[in-house]
Amino acid sequence: MGRIAFLFAGQGAQVPGMAGDVKDLPKVKKLFDLAESIQPGVVDKMLSGTQEELNRTLLTQPTMFLADLAYAYAKEEELGAPDCVCGFSVGEVPALCFAGVLSEEDAFRAIVRRAELMDAYTERVKGCMIAAVKLTADKVEALCDGVNTHPANYNGALQTVVACRAEAEEEFTAKVKEAGGRAMKLRVSGMFHCPELQPESQEFEKFLRTLTMNAPRMDVYANLTAQPYEGDFAATLAKQMCSPVRFTETVANMKARGVEEFVEVGPGKVLTGLVQRG
Repeated sequence: MGRIAFLFAGQGAQVPGMAGDVKDLPKVKKLFDLAESIQPGVVDKMLSGTQEELNRTLLTQPTMFLADLAYAYAKEEELGAPDCVCGFSVGEVPALCFAGVLSEEDAFRAIVRRAELMDAYTERVKGCMIAAVKLTADKVEALCDGVNTHPANYNGALQTVVACRAEAEEEFTAKVKEAGGRAMKLRVSGMFHCPELQPESQEFEKFLRTLTMNAPRMDVYANLTAQPYEGDFAATLAKQMCSPVRFTETVANMKARGVEEFVEVGPGKVLTGLVQRG
């Protein structure tokens, strides 16, 4: 029998009412009560907030953390523990929590701090995320040259997401179309996973070093390396903020180690769709 991996969804998958169908599970209720004690009102916003409210980074990240972890707990009850996990961008924090690296309290405080830093960054640097579809990664990388854009998420053979300055959005979109691709703006409030986030990444690392990090109970694949976490966990998680998400490579490495079933934990089926398309 093949190995099973849980995939923790990332920013952009948020929808009103997410996790409402699992909120009454005892383990989930305990998690939500903890989150409320740290950030009052966050659960209500997750369950009944508008799409516009949930799209702001300051709220997206803590609510996605809660939804991902809630669905992971529900799936673990149904299927048993997975053999390994991977979180896409913000999903890496609940993945580390699920694997026992961070306690629920420390992980939630970490995601709140991450959201604060990245929300402040979106006020400092105006930008967006654009998915370039039907083009190879090397073609998209070439299109980024000289346009103030950065490859940010390697999602599949023919889908690469780019972090794009606001003033470069029109030019980059035009270049994608000219190259025979399709450009789709994502439902996020800024440009992420690019070198411009280095100051925020350094601040996040300082915060992470105040927390206790334990050995994982299962392999946690890092966005930064596409390999299981090892060495300096705080540095790896912090550098993820200003580095590309290597999802395609991660999935290939998981499959090479015997993973045959990918279970998405979080709202929607974006990640399993990417796995199927390759």
